[in-house]
Amino acid sequence: MNRLPHGLLPIMIAYITYMHSPVLALACRWGARRTGIRAVGLSLFSVVFFAIGTVAHAQFQEVGPPPYSPAVARQKIRTLIEKVDSSNSQPTVDALFRLVPWYRDILDEELIAVWQGDGRASLTPVLEPLADARVASAIVEFSWRQQPQATFNLTFAPVLGQLMARYPDSAGPFLSDLLAPAASGRPPLSNAEAVAVCRILLDMPDIGTWKKSALQILPHYRQVAENLLAQDLDGADREKSYRAQMWLRELHGQEPGQPIPRRNPAPTPSPATGARTNGNPNATPAPSIRTVDGRPTLARADSDPPSPTPAAAPPPSLYHQATSGKLQCGGGPVPQNAEYVFRNLPLGKMQLDYDTKTWEARLVPGEGQTQKLVLRNISSGPQKHCVVHWTVSQ
Repeated sequence: MNRLPHGLLPIMIAYITYMHSPVLALACRWGARRTGIRAVGLSLFSVVFFAIGTVAHAQFQEVGPPPYSPAVARQKIRTLIEKVDSSNSQPTVDALFRLVPWYRDILDEELIAVWQGDGRASLTPVLEPLADARVASAIVEFSWRQQPQATFNLTFAPVLGQLMARYPDSAGPFLSDLLAPAASGRPPLSNAEAVAVCRILLDMPDIGTWKKSALQILPHYRQVAENLLAQDLDGADREKSYRAQMWLRELHGQEPGQPIPRRNPAPTPSPATGARTNGNPNATPAPSIRTVDGRPTLARADSDPPSPTPAAAPPPSLYHQATSGKLQCGGGPVPQNAEYVFRNLPLGKMQLDYDTKTWEARLVPGEGQTQKLVLRNISSGPQKHCVVHWTVSQ
């Protein structure tokens, strides 16, 4: 063992400090109570090595030999995954986690194989807790580049967004193709694919560079994005409605307080279909086809279309004249050390009540007469939930 466990360091320092202290040296030099001093030193020495044994035992538990051969383990994992549904998802996750110490690679291979086959719909309840970086990268790459017609739609957009939020490297192909479409050589998106892309970007937590990337991508699919935002704006979820207000203003470069450009949302296509809408009067009308670098692309615009006539003044902001409230994170898990931003809070000193062991909070200036609350995940892993109760101090 090249290093001591972290818990032993203070004990060893205390022991070494004591044994080399001037008091002990002086006592030994004068011969005072030598027997007692040696007894104390021996006792402390025994305590240190007892602590070493205890902590080492706690930190280095033996896993033991594998309970099954790889072939048997693979069959057990495959059977558990094939039988999973919404009624037994948690017991299935627990059973699979008990096999992870020996068979992580086999579990990864089986999860990827099911997603690439025909059983991916049943996999969604257990994929988020069981996936790791390898699984996330394989699933996103397959869904985005190999089989987008079958997998990149509203049905699977939530789980794909969660994987990309939790494992940012898995989003590389997705973002690089959308940010540089001409260089990617990817065919134009179907309408269902465009809806899934916009849904993922609109629901993604404000962490890392996601917001910056989304503001570069969404204007190229403006009509699809605005249709989704119009539905969110009129929905019963107040937090989602507020986020839709902010997105619409940012997409149109408007300051808080200005009227929100509104348009009647077109029907959203069936989540399971990836067909384009040409010739189908019941599908969402496709945006006008423009060309970029000589190649037709769905809803890409070299220049923004004229803004529609503004509607009446919007309803008050979610936090208008409020002196207290409750904030909750939305979207996928927040990775370790990543930040989640709550925007457009009222100005003033605030008292914040939140989990200080998991989050670090700070207030920063926002747009106009507002401020932002920035939470940073200081825990040892991704966090699915955060709740902040705030009160404006008088």
